[in-house]
Formats: sequence, structure tokens, C-alpha cells
Amino acid sequence: MKFLVFLSAVIVMPLLSAAQTIKKTEHTMNNKAVIKKMYEEVFNKRDMSNVSQFVSATYPGTFGQQLQPLIAAFPDAQWLIKDMVAEDDKVVVFQQFEGTHKGTFQDIPATGKHVTGEGIVKYELKDGKIISSHVLTDRLGFLQALGAR
Repeated sequence: MKFLVFLSAVIVMPLLSAAQTIKKTEHTMNNKAVIKKMYEEVFNKRDMSNVSQFVSATYPGTFGQQLQPLIAAFPDAQWLIKDMVAEDDKVVVFQQFEGTHKGTFQDIPATGKHVTGEGIVKYELKDGKIISSHVLTDRLGFLQALGAR
């Protein structure tokens, strides 16, 4: 009898582990899909009415608040996901911003220059919605590309 219990455990445990791995992989892939779709819909198509589809009501502050001055100064702005890494509820995006400087940005009058900027954003999700984010960008390089001194 003890042998049957042991044999059952030997057979069942790997199956349970495999099922958990598959569920975790699906969860991670779903989180990546949420972020990708948000970049398409909210950032690049400027559909701010869709923000609540991607961002939790518990998100601190106003999500996308930093986008408004960029969009006003760079009306053709686009965000490109260069790479994305995810684990559990965290998704890290390596992104590139590009646009033409057609309006005042941080007291710098329009230059007409087409600029690009690199950045990394870490998103944390819960129940398929963003609950926090942390952005790191090369702000100095970006301002230098505009000609700021």
C-alpha cells in the first residue's frame, strides 16, 4: 500500500508542476499582451478613453499624465516596443519614442527636428491591469537632440 501511495506521488507531482508552469506562462503572456495592446491603442492611437481597460483604478496618480505634454509638442509621436521581458506580474518594456518637435516642450520652442529617445518602463499588473509603473529614459540625450543646452 505504501508503495502505491509513493508511486502515485511520483506520477502526479510532475503533472501538477507542469500544469502550474503552463498556467504561469499563460499569465505572463497575457500580461505582455495587455501592455502591447495598450501601447497600440493608448500611446500610438491616442485613445485615452481606453485607459481604464489597461490601468487599474488603484493606480497611483493619473496614468498617462506624462504623455500629454509629449503629444502636444510631438503630434506625430510613436512608441515602439523594442523588447519586452515578463515574469509573474511584472513586465519590462524597452521602448523607443520618436516624433517631430512641432510645439513647445519644457520651455523649448518647436525646432522641427525629428528626434528619438530610448527608455525602459517596468509595469506591475494585477488581475490584468496596471497597478504601478516606473519609467527610466535618457532625458539628457533627448533634450540634446532638441538642441537644448
